[in-house]
Amino acid sequence: SKATVSVLNCSQHTTPRLHNPMASTVDANRVAEHHEDAGALGAKLDALAQMVKKSRYTVFYTGAGVSTSAGVGDYRGPSGAWTARRIQELQRGQRTDAEEAELRKLLEEQQKEKKKAAKAVGSLDALPTYCHMAQATMLRTQRAHYVVTTNLDGLYRKAGLKAHEQVCFLHGDIYTERCTGCGYEFERNYETRRPRIHVHDHHVGTCDRCGSAPPAQYTGYPKPASQTGADGEGFADNLLVGTQCKNVGTKDTHINFGECLDPIDWKDAERHCKKADLCIVMGTSMSLRHITHFPFQAKKTAIVNLQATPDDKKADLRIWATCDDVMEGLMARLGLQVDEVPAWRPKDAVPVSELRRGVKNVCPYYLAAAERLEVFTKNQEEYLLQKQLPARAPQPTPSLPAAQPAPSAPTAQLKIGNTVRPPQKHTNSYPWTVYVEDPADVVSSVTFKLHPTFSPSAVTVTERPFTLSRRGWGEFTIGVEAELHNGAKQQFKHELSLSKDVAMVHPIAV
Repeated sequence: SKATVSVLNCSQHTTPRLHNPMASTVDANRVAEHHEDAGALGAKLDALAQMVKKSRYTVFYTGAGVSTSAGVGDYRGPSGAWTARRIQELQRGQRTDAEEAELRKLLEEQQKEKKKAAKAVGSLDALPTYCHMAQATMLRTQRAHYVVTTNLDGLYRKAGLKAHEQVCFLHGDIYTERCTGCGYEFERNYETRRPRIHVHDHHVGTCDRCGSAPPAQYTGYPKPASQTGADGEGFADNLLVGTQCKNVGTKDTHINFGECLDPIDWKDAERHCKKADLCIVMGTSMSLRHITHFPFQAKKTAIVNLQATPDDKKADLRIWATCDDVMEGLMARLGLQVDEVPAWRPKDAVPVSELRRGVKNVCPYYLAAAERLEVFTKNQEEYLLQKQLPARAPQPTPSLPAAQPAPSAPTAQLKIGNTVRPPQKHTNSYPWTVYVEDPADVVSSVTFKLHPTFSPSAVTVTERPFTLSRRGWGEFTIGVEAELHNGAKQQFKHELSLSKDVAMVHPIAV
């Protein structure tokens, strides 16, 4: 049978109103977002880490929520695209009492929503989030093994994952051009979907490899009175390049509402989910019911989402938190350092100079985005190269006269502070280091007590320098316990700063 993005039934209204089919998938009762308290979140992160450690094959199943901190909007969140359209629908014309209550609830949740990114960013300019890079790191280190995503934004490609080998784009991907003849997938440096074409037409061009091209009858317009999308039989029926057509040139892989999924992607998702001991669902409301069975083909399933889903009771673990926060806590518990965003070079990129000459007939907007991507990639290559270079040896300093020994004193001083570096590109996750400087050498060990979302949340450092490095988004109070050589312990507090380096000198009794 065909795998189709199906349309839910629209409710009846007292006055005629235009309907957007995706807006009808918004459930006002599930729009509200919920957050775990720190203690519950820490315990659930411990449980998730144990599930990952025991799993021999782990799959991530992700939706729009993994990309919101990059500035890419979601669909059914309080400010999501389909939620906004549903609100517009309800605001037009007269409303029933039930619709009035629905509208009021949607608007209330919009007001309560916590901001997820500094600013909105289009998919073509977005960069991988902390969550994307943490998942990519887990795949590289074999702590996880595959990603199934419904996102078209291309961020997993930019995170370095290989299509089919490491990630399946269940609803397509903006950078993919797939041949309907030989099946080759071109990984481009520009969006492949042509603007201003019929919603159910996926024509891109002629295959550079096998020469497959659309038949002469192709005009870009459907045959009069023909069915399109899942209701039609593709080119043979309506003269449009559909999602499952064969030998009609290359196509984009976007799956629009009311269309059949490409069997290639469906089989990828099914194969890896059935193989999994653990499937971690992240950032999806699980509203499109044609594909939500996949995560439950795994032996165990964990769901991470701010909103309720229809499958919460079926999950072995349910976490109410952002994807970035959960991945940060999970990486700490697994002892993994998140990889930097790589410099992505698509394997079938077309030089920008050729795109400017019109080689692929790319629209100006897509061309400008390809130019910006090229600039970012070059800058990132330079940045990563500089990180690999050995640090310069320190220059010798002129010798100074020997200092006279200072008279003994009953007190000494500790300098407690933290340094902070800018976040990785568009991840909003700040690398920071908390430290204790002990010039009088009176301290034998230092215990840093962190927020409970870190694991372990208490870390004892017994060798100099007394430092601890982590990364994160939030500022909080760090407890500092200094144990002296004489066995005495003294307690301090340090307010972590992510805006600038800070330090304070504390006198201590010795």
